[in-house]
Amino acid sequence: MWELNNDQRRCLGLDQVAAHWRRIPVKASPYDDFETVAYLEDDVVRKCINSGGDCYIEYQLNERVTPDGRYLLPRTERGKPVLLSSANLKKRTSVGMCLLFSQRGAIDLYSSERQCAYFNNRYLPPLADRHGTIEQFAQWVEQWCADTAPEDITNIERFARQPRRHVRFREGDVFRFPIDRRLYGYGRVLLNYDAMRKGDTPFWDIFMGKPLVCSVYHIVTERDNVTAEELKGLRSLPSTVITDNGLYYGEYPIVGHIPVGQQEDYPILYGRSIDVRKSEWICLQWGRVYREREGAESVLHEMRCNLGSSFQLNCRLDILQQCIEAGSNRPYWEGFYPAYVNGDLRNPKFAQERETVARQMGVLLAI
Repeated sequence: MWELNNDQRRCLGLDQVAAHWRRIPVKASPYDDFETVAYLEDDVVRKCINSGGDCYIEYQLNERVTPDGRYLLPRTERGKPVLLSSANLKKRTSVGMCLLFSQRGAIDLYSSERQCAYFNNRYLPPLADRHGTIEQFAQWVEQWCADTAPEDITNIERFARQPRRHVRFREGDVFRFPIDRRLYGYGRVLLNYDAMRKGDTPFWDIFMGKPLVCSVYHIVTERDNVTAEELKGLRSLPSTVITDNGLYYGEYPIVGHIPVGQQEDYPILYGRSIDVRKSEWICLQWGRVYREREGAESVLHEMRCNLGSSFQLNCRLDILQQCIEAGSNRPYWEGFYPAYVNGDLRNPKFAQERETVARQMGVLLAI
């Protein structure tokens, strides 16, 4: 079973394994394709590791066990001890920093208490084979540690100590987001659908969480102090609907404000209502514009234009850099993930479909 060593844990901001901690195997669930071990300090589980099956998860805990180490003690007086198993450990709340590597090559290094990532690779190009392995992850860890300078360790330790934040934001706010360890992107909040929901403003509420429409500027930089004034004249990628987690918990810090104008770019959501009371209705949402038609049929047939909200921005480093070089969003439409661009009526190749939808719904979709 492969696992990090303490030097690597220090570079990643994870608690190191103390010499007096006991390492014990943990019973696997029937569906686990990985091994699980726990590290105990006396009768307290301090760390849990899942490794194998092309995944690696290391997280920190503060859970008491029975003297024989076989059972997890309850968190409340009304609870009962449960078997110390992989499945039961997953149900307990982690503390401090966590590291996750999944089969699809996703890497997340985050604070479970802050609900913020210090690093993730969601905005980087995917692995060539679209399927990560433990060996690839181990190489990534070695490279991360080789690139780690003393100030990086100071930064991640400071990040790990910070408390959870709840940030207020508004439409027009400009924010910074990490693309990788050294590079930043910048985006802007164009519309707050959750505010419309609270204000009883009619809209097609097919979104999970608290949805925002955000766009990403044509900029990739090592600077963390780019101002809103510097961003005003830049193009943006097509906007998308995301949940507010990154802004609300402070992972995407607010750096300025540019008021929202009349001619902004918004996703076009179109399709049959998901409300069982309106199963024969067709709906369209474009920014603040909402239209519905009873007894109508979709004019797009198999095309889906109502994918809802995502946890991440529609950005990928290689595509963003190509758009910057081209001075247009053509590389985005031609090279971004098909699930995004093939269901987006703003895509230039769907100009005819967009006009058909506009006529049916009685709106002018000015793109």
